[in-house]
Amino acid sequence: MIVSFVQTKGGTGKSTLSMNSAFSRNVSTRFSSIALVELDPQGTLQSWWKSRVEENRYSGNVSFHHISSTQKEVIQDGITSIAGHNELLILDIPGESTSRLHTKFACAFSDRVIVPMRTSTNDESAFKDNLLPVIKEIIKVTPEKKRTFQILPSFTNAQSNKDRVIEYFQDVLPDYVECLPVVYPSRSIYENFNRDGMNLIEYTESLKKNKRAHQQALKAVEDIEEIAAAIFNFTEK
Repeated sequence: MIVSFVQTKGGTGKSTLSMNSAFSRNVSTRFSSIALVELDPQGTLQSWWKSRVEENRYSGNVSFHHISSTQKEVIQDGITSIAGHNELLILDIPGESTSRLHTKFACAFSDRVIVPMRTSTNDESAFKDNLLPVIKEIIKVTPEKKRTFQILPSFTNAQSNKDRVIEYFQDVLPDYVECLPVVYPSRSIYENFNRDGMNLIEYTESLKKNKRAHQQALKAVEDIEEIAAAIFNFTEK
């Protein structure tokens, strides 16, 4: 199974969502082998993973792979090889509004494409101008890809009414693009949890002596678990 986090804009939380979904309890307990795959030539996740290795952090059934090529055949061969050894692949796709090579590849080959998107006219315009044409083209050729593409409302105010945010997207989206029944709230912890190669769960554990910070971090962990459950249609226990 291949799941991609895609958005032609940068800074939408794709890398944070990718790495923490891979390590979420909902995912790690249900898949025997998980490959976290970065297609961004800049290597943001690669640097994070390098720190993780240097700190001897335990990654369990999660492995990391970086494909920096901009050649379609190389990307396809790399993904095929990784898929042959892993039950689940989670792809972190770079923001790109021009050639969109990685975006097109992810949309065509993934079983689910998750699009983090804010309730803003700028994000709507970027989606309409850059990503929606790719989706339309793929669905035209492969109609069964309908419902593959799912919007994740992102950077929402933690106090916002979740149902209203979801209704907003349901109103503006075409009927062949779904909105997940969860949101990705804006929390300061998402900006600093990954120091020294930590994932969100590990960072939360490191805060146990700071009751207030620990409680805030636990809310972020709950965010990711809910998102992972929604993406994979899990029923949370």
